Amino acid sequence: MNKFQLAQYIVSKYPNQVTPMKLQKLMYYSYAWQLVANDKKFDASFEAWPYGPVEPQIYEFFKKFGRNPIKPDSSTDINEPLIDFILDSYSVFSAVELSKTTHMELPWKKFKNTNEVIPDEELVAYYSEQVFAKNFPMGTSSKFYPPKTSSHYSFTFDMKEEYVPEFNNIEEYLENFSNEKERLNDLSGKLKKWNAFKN
Repeated sequence: MNKFQLAQYIVSKYPNQVTPMKLQKLMYYSYAWQLVANDKKFDASFEAWPYGPVEPQIYEFFKKFGRNPIKPDSSTDINEPLIDFILDSYSVFSAVELSKTTHMELPWKKFKNTNEVIPDEELVAYYSEQVFAKNFPMGTSSKFYPPKTSSHYSFTFDMKEEYVPEFNNIEEYLENFSNEKERLNDLSGKLKKWNAFKN
C-alpha cells in the first residue's frame, strides 16, 4: 500500500466527511501509530509546517478541495485491520480538533516552523509513551484506550491525577462517543430555541 492508496481509502471509507486538513491528520496518526505498533504499512514524510504536520505530496494532490470534503475517485479497500483500528479511533473527531491536538504534542512542537521532516524516531519516542499505545500490539490488551485530544488535555489541566478512560473494546468507545455527540447536539438545539424565544 502506498500513501495515495491510503488517502483514497480514507476518503471512500468516510464519504463527505474528510477535508484535506482532516485527511492530513488521519494519515499523520496512522503513520505514527503504525510505527509504534512496529507494523509499518506505508511510507510517508510528514513535515512540521506552521499549522501542523503535513505530508507535502498528499497536500499538493488534494489542495484543490480547499476546506470542502474530498470526493472519492473510486471505492478503495486495503484490508488492513491496524490502519482501520487507528482510523476508527480518530475519525470521530473533527479536523479542527485533530489539528489542535497535533499542536499540543511534542513531535510537531519540537520542529514547529522548520518545514523539516519529523523523524520517525521522534514519533516513536513520543507516542509510545501515550495511553493509546497500550492498544498495541493489537489483540494483546483486554481493554481499549482511546486517543487523547486537545479536549482531553483541557479537561485534565487542573486535575492533580490524570483521568485515563478505558473501554471494553473500540465498539463500546464509538457507541459512547456517538451517544455523547447526540446528547450535545440535542442540548445545542435546545439552547438555540431558547435564545430565539428570548429574542
